[in-house]
Amino acid sequence: MLLKIFSAFRPKLSPFVWISRTSASHRDHHSMLHKISSSLMFKTAFSHFHLALPHTRKPQECCCMLTEVYYQEMLKENPDNPLLLRNYAKFLHEVKGDISKAEEFYGRAILAGPADGELLSLYAQLIWETHKDGDRAQAYFDQAIEAAPHDCHVIASYANFLWNWEESDGDA
Repeated sequence: MLLKIFSAFRPKLSPFVWISRTSASHRDHHSMLHKISSSLMFKTAFSHFHLALPHTRKPQECCCMLTEVYYQEMLKENPDNPLLLRNYAKFLHEVKGDISKAEEFYGRAILAGPADGELLSLYAQLIWETHKDGDRAQAYFDQAIEAAPHDCHVIASYANFLWNWEESDGDA
């Protein structure tokens, strides 16, 4: 079983562990999650969804559940942390596909850190992808460029948006 565990440490935050399954059976993956659950860091989070694991068909769903519960636990401890709010919103949008909750957490993150260009850019992308509201997305991209004029990720996202917006205007 090949398993990669990556840890990233942030000041005042507990370690966050990403679990990436490259090749393992469901039983091996379930067994590995039981081993992780014995660690002190995951005791609380794991207890919340332990009963759901036997009913889960895909090992990726277990990791997704673990990640979501961990974010929820971290947000209880750090409800106004803009980085944590942004990362959870991105997880909800890109991994879970829960657009309404992603919008809620992007909004909370913007209130907590209004000068974060990357955050504003991510939210603008969400608005464009889900609502196709070019004017509203443009407003957030303008704020993102103003907040981070030299951030290549923000500039690239903005350029991509302008390209797609222009194409959608041509199609209409």
